[in-house]
Amino acid sequence: MTIRFIPVHEITEPRTIALGLSGGSGTGKTFTALRVARGIAESMTGKKGAPIGYVDTENKRALHYKEAFPEMMHFDFTAINDDGELVGFGVDRWIEVIDAAEAAKLPVVILDSFSHAWEGIGGVLDEQAQALDRLVEQAQKRANGRYEIDPSKFGQLAWAEVKPKYRRLIDRIVRAKTNIIICTRAKPVMQKGFGDKAENARATKTRRKDVPWDPASDGDLMFEMTAMIILDPAAPGCPVHQIKVSDQFKNLFDPRRPMGEMTGAAMAEWAKGEGEAQRQKEMMDFAREKARAGSDAFKTWWATDDGKAARPMLRPIMDEIQQIAADADKAAAQSDDDPFANEGPADEQRGEAFNGADEDEIAKRVRDETNAMAAAA
Repeated sequence: MTIRFIPVHEITEPRTIALGLSGGSGTGKTFTALRVARGIAESMTGKKGAPIGYVDTENKRALHYKEAFPEMMHFDFTAINDDGELVGFGVDRWIEVIDAAEAAKLPVVILDSFSHAWEGIGGVLDEQAQALDRLVEQAQKRANGRYEIDPSKFGQLAWAEVKPKYRRLIDRIVRAKTNIIICTRAKPVMQKGFGDKAENARATKTRRKDVPWDPASDGDLMFEMTAMIILDPAAPGCPVHQIKVSDQFKNLFDPRRPMGEMTGAAMAEWAKGEGEAQRQKEMMDFAREKARAGSDAFKTWWATDDGKAARPMLRPIMDEIQQIAADADKAAAQSDDDPFANEGPADEQRGEAFNGADEDEIAKRVRDETNAMAAAA
């Protein structure tokens, strides 16, 4: 294999978009996906009415919109094959669908609902359960009644069989040569507290405290997306919960306005290296640097002509800007003359070796490490 590093100015093909839309019933996933896909397809091809691929796992639900979107190219993706056999929604079938969309040269394809790949018949959870049953059955045969088998001890082994297959599908999505919009179902999360103080009762690695919905998919999928949005029934089609949105798109996703053709067209412009996305990111980074000089310095810049011109771009990150400036003010107010005025490092900054140790023990470890380094020198 010949390895060649290519100068980026020689790479002219557009980047691809993978947009994740998740939500419960009534949040407008299907209609929103079609509107955004239309914007992507027409911008990418330069043609009005450019085709939109639609992979429909939900009893042809997308056909409710066939009059509004006559450019839709529909595929009825069922759990039963042409011979009437139950084949489910396994990884290989999804990869075959993406291969077919590329072969048809579709500028964009919608997968709705991709939750079937996770929790449908033949999906990841189904395969994991079958693998677990098989591993437990094998262990019981080996035990032959001499001892009890705990099924919970085989869960991770079952996942080790199944997860690599799913990762292969995620990698196929990431490397697709067509743009993809992935729709998944979302389920309400149990809350604690009320009103503005409400938060999720059970934290997970991928679940934010302030988002009361849990997508029916693996967490790996969400963070592989170009952008990941969870819709809310209180505002159908609006990007209320922005799980992953980079600076380039923060002005594009307004939680007060439904996503539509303009959203797709703007994302396509970014993919082609056009539009304002990169300039917006650069302005946001510049504003963060100004905020690191403190509130007064930022307010001074804010009042300049440059600051006034930047205000519309910076609205989506003003909470972040205020926090950066407040942290800078707090740091500036601490005296360098008093060695105990500054806050010490957090436990995680001290390093795992020092967590939970008392001060005498920490001091002893430091002395021992210092003496060891001196001896080595």
